[in-house]
Amino acid sequence: MSPHSPNPANHSLMFFSNADNFSINKALFIAGWKVWFKRFANDFYTGSSQDWKLGKMPIGANSASLSDLIREQKRFSLEVLCRMMVPWSYRNEQQVDDRFLQDYPVLFEFNNLIAADGQEVMSVSLSSKALQIWDCMSFAEQDDYMAYAEARIQADIEVRSKDPVVLDDQGIELIGEDTYPPYIPEKTASDIDFVRAMVDWIQDAPFQAYYLKQPAGDTVAGWDNRLLAFFWPKPRIGYALHNATLNPLYYRANELAKTLDKDESWDQEWRDMAVKTAHELFQVSGTPQKDVTIENVQAVIEAAVHGDGESKAKMNSGWSYLAAVCTDHLNGQVGRLPMATWNSRIAASVISRLDFLLTEAGITELEDRFEGIGTIPGWGGTRPRQYSLNWPNGYRSWKTQVRASRLVNQIAYILNNDENEDGTSKYPKMPLAGGGQGNWTVRGVQGVLFGDGY
Repeated sequence: MSPHSPNPANHSLMFFSNADNFSINKALFIAGWKVWFKRFANDFYTGSSQDWKLGKMPIGANSASLSDLIREQKRFSLEVLCRMMVPWSYRNEQQVDDRFLQDYPVLFEFNNLIAADGQEVMSVSLSSKALQIWDCMSFAEQDDYMAYAEARIQADIEVRSKDPVVLDDQGIELIGEDTYPPYIPEKTASDIDFVRAMVDWIQDAPFQAYYLKQPAGDTVAGWDNRLLAFFWPKPRIGYALHNATLNPLYYRANELAKTLDKDESWDQEWRDMAVKTAHELFQVSGTPQKDVTIENVQAVIEAAVHGDGESKAKMNSGWSYLAAVCTDHLNGQVGRLPMATWNSRIAASVISRLDFLLTEAGITELEDRFEGIGTIPGWGGTRPRQYSLNWPNGYRSWKTQVRASRLVNQIAYILNNDENEDGTSKYPKMPLAGGGQGNWTVRGVQGVLFGDGY
């Protein structure tokens, strides 16, 4: 799904003229509509149940920033739904206008409804043609698009400004408030000692996953059980299913990276595959991007393979995910650095726990500790978290991407190699998605941190 000029003959796509004609499949929009009714209709209808196929949604055309619209309780609107379909750089710009509504009469029926305050507002409902598009899809296709739409809410919600955007806030715990680390290193201890204390703390602390502000599954403990509790973007897509779904994308991304690693070039078929793979990864992660060109994709993969902390290639939560996926094959290779995804959830997990450990040890200034480890803005769940130390901003930084990846690799090494006094392994093996156990990888570690940082 990429920005290009609208083609009237392309009936499967819809274009957003106010987002440089960024396009999505109409099926994704309809899935988004369904998700919006499930998540947010009660905000508007004050508790009454609404059938997404027949229900009306306020148009809510507005030029205010996305964060202002959320604060004004206008998230249940066509405007906010459309904002979440486009890349982050367009989310503070109005997406619904007369042109948009005129371009897609095939999808909408125009009507009015009475809001909770008694005011009549302009609204739309899905047309019979839109419902036909949805009903003609297989159940598997519908499930895929529903997952993509859910991911738009669960992912880091980025905008141009620093205004917080919270679509589905949680607020469940404060790190250190109801769980204390097993031990605190001495103030003069090395960075790796604090990493070890963090790994031990995560092993010891209970973990409860949440979805729609309700507990999802049982409370668990241990790195292995935390990983088994992973899901994205909803509980039905758990650890095993998520991995099985993503494995073909991992395979393609790694083959592309291996070619560049050998200083070989992609032919046209592989160039097309590179762009398509990036688009699909952004779709799965809920982080749509603009400028997904062959040049930008190649630059990110090359920087990732070479661990280039000075790279000027694209970098945000979405591109960080591509960097991590395409270097998965480097796990276990001596002297190589598989990248970790460094988004707001993973950064919040690592930094909040290190911050607490360092502060409890009596450290009041970071100085040269954990150089390059920086925060990533993110709102939702328990993010943003309050820190006692002044951690730098690592947003869109390849330096932070590389340093954070080294830290996550250190965690994997500790999990795989640290022993008890009797010589037994201190930590459980990593559960494999297909069954059995194996060594911890960056992919497995970041899966645990992803849940811990929500």
